[in-house]
Amino acid sequence: MGVTDKISDDGDTCSKVTLETFREIFRSIEPDVEIDTFEEKQGSGQGDNYTATLYRAHLTGQQINATDGTIHKWEKSLICKRIPDNVQRREAYKSDKLFRSEVLFYMEILPELLRFQSTKTAKVFAATPKCYYTREDLLIMEDLRIREFQMPDRQKGLSIEETQLVLKEVAQFHALSLAYKFENPTQFNRLRELITEGLFCSSNTNWYKNYYDGLTKDAIKMVSDTLPEGSKYLDAMKKFVDCSTFFSQMVQLVSAETTLSAICHGDCWVNNFLYRYECAGDDVERKKAVDVCLIDFQLIRYSSIALDVADILFCCTTKAIRDEHLNAFIKLYSSEVSGWLKILCTNIPESFDTAEKFSQLFWEELKTYGRFALGIALDIIPISTCSSEHAPDMYLNMRPEGMEVGAPVLNFPPNDLCRQKMSDIVVDMVDRGIL
Repeated sequence: MGVTDKISDDGDTCSKVTLETFREIFRSIEPDVEIDTFEEKQGSGQGDNYTATLYRAHLTGQQINATDGTIHKWEKSLICKRIPDNVQRREAYKSDKLFRSEVLFYMEILPELLRFQSTKTAKVFAATPKCYYTREDLLIMEDLRIREFQMPDRQKGLSIEETQLVLKEVAQFHALSLAYKFENPTQFNRLRELITEGLFCSSNTNWYKNYYDGLTKDAIKMVSDTLPEGSKYLDAMKKFVDCSTFFSQMVQLVSAETTLSAICHGDCWVNNFLYRYECAGDDVERKKAVDVCLIDFQLIRYSSIALDVADILFCCTTKAIRDEHLNAFIKLYSSEVSGWLKILCTNIPESFDTAEKFSQLFWEELKTYGRFALGIALDIIPISTCSSEHAPDMYLNMRPEGMEVGAPVLNFPPNDLCRQKMSDIVVDMVDRGIL
């Protein structure tokens, strides 16, 4: 998947990239290239990333034609993803653990799944950026902007087309993981053992106590401002986000072993989907999403696949779109997973060996585990409805006065869009029997 390096034995980490690093990477990939210089600039806006630092590196050099010896200008743009250099910041956001999960994904998990898929079909999962280099504190990947991928408007949420595209790719990824589990259980268990839950595990309870105490209280206040006191919606929400039991409920939801447990993305929200657009017919103003790439695999987890799908449906779309298209979205997703399982599996488990059986089983898991998305919405919705210019500085006043340990409190300013979206999620989940 790329060149791999290690952190020094003395435990020091340095995510700085040098010219020699890039030369080493491309010495084997493009041996006819001599890299002369590189420049870096910030790769993400405020509010886009809180656990790692992103830089865009522009490389320039010369490429020698092996046939006639002529020299041509060569350049390439890359994304460098690093652990924050400041130790306090790394510890505050548990960046080391999260970052290494993504390194493991690109080093071990994705290559093995793709190798398996290539033995079954010529068409393999391609909805991730190409990774050139992995190190415990550094990832160097292709810059998807070169292929004209871009982040959608997180405040607007996903359109119908954008939702359909990402559901298809997530369905393929889930089917690939499920098929590998069924066909190669021993090898799958080896991959599964590499994965550690980065957020909702019992060992994190105290660390995130103040963080989620604040989020749950803020969310109840927002929904109370929109929905009447005593309504079944507000009562259901209060019961789920009760600060004394909320975190343990989330731990149970991610750790439950289900029929449809597989390796999941774990962080399916708008900022982690990059789309490529084309003009829709003769209308040059209207852009149609035609392709999508999934990024940021720091929260990969082994869990019910319903968790990823619930995050997409409830945290990334509007109520208006869900009201009209949610059933069709689930039908599309179920059909895609079922179709891929038929390609990838020698024997599909009898409990979901037809599209109809799979759809029914998936609906059951969505109703059982889908409320997880409301827990994710507690911080995703305030982040996604906040403009970049109003997003808080992740390193400024990370902890309230007197708070010495624990996750930083981000304090995204509430707004009317946030209140409405949070309330809409609660209403939809209650009406559909999920909450």
